[in-house]
Amino acid sequence: MFNCSNYENHPEDAEIGIATITNQERAALINSTMSERICTVCGSEFSAVTEESALTPYLVHDIERFKSFGYAIMKDVEIVG
Repeated sequence: MFNCSNYENHPEDAEIGIATITNQERAALINSTMSERICTVCGSEFSAVTEESALTPYLVHDIERFKSFGYAIMKDVEIVG
C-alpha cells in the first residue's frame, strides 16, 4: 500500500493512496514505479506504508477492506503500464 504524502489535506471523499495487487516477483518494479508517480488529487509523491499478503480465497474481501480504508485498488499492470 502507498499513501500520498499529503493525504491529510485531501478532500474528505478522496482516496488516501493506492493499494496495489501484485506478486512477489513484481514487487520491486511496483515500488520503483510508485516512487516516480504523483497523486492525481494533489500532485504529491507516494510513499510505501505497508505490505500485506492475501490468499486468493480472501482477495475480494481484502479489496473491499482496502477500499473501506480509503485506498484506490490497482493491479500491477495498471501501475507499470
